[in-house]
Amino acid sequence: MSGRPTYSRQDSLSATLQEAFIKYDKKKTGKMDIHDLFRALRMLGLNPTEEQVISIRRDIDDGSGVVHFDDFCNIVRRLMYQAEQEHAADDLRVAFQMFDREGSGYIRATEFRKVMTTLGYRMSVQEVDDILKMVDVTGDGMINYEEFITVLAA
Repeated sequence: MSGRPTYSRQDSLSATLQEAFIKYDKKKTGKMDIHDLFRALRMLGLNPTEEQVISIRRDIDDGSGVVHFDDFCNIVRRLMYQAEQEHAADDLRVAFQMFDREGSGYIRATEFRKVMTTLGYRMSVQEVDDILKMVDVTGDGMINYEEFITVLAA
């Protein structure tokens, strides 16, 4: 083993967050102006929605108009997690649409069972049945993929 330190993805993220924070901590007090928070987020490639901005302000604004480094890190991690969830849902939606031959927004439970037990990561019949119990809420043998995504994301 060499004397070189090893860095994890977490170390890299922490260094990136610290670098972004320092850029806007103009007085070097460990705080940044709340208005600079959104510039820093954009610098990191995050583009919070208006709803997210309102939520962030409500969660961290104690009236001082500043954001501490720990709060900044928590905000970035939360936004990254939300973005990952949205991408995962989009990927699921695209995959699901491949099996929706009529473009109806539904696939048959039998088709779902066939795909899940024979292609890619093969699930057991019991695993598929458990999923179908959750997502075929009407019991009609049809799965609405928007509901499917909502159930899986919960």
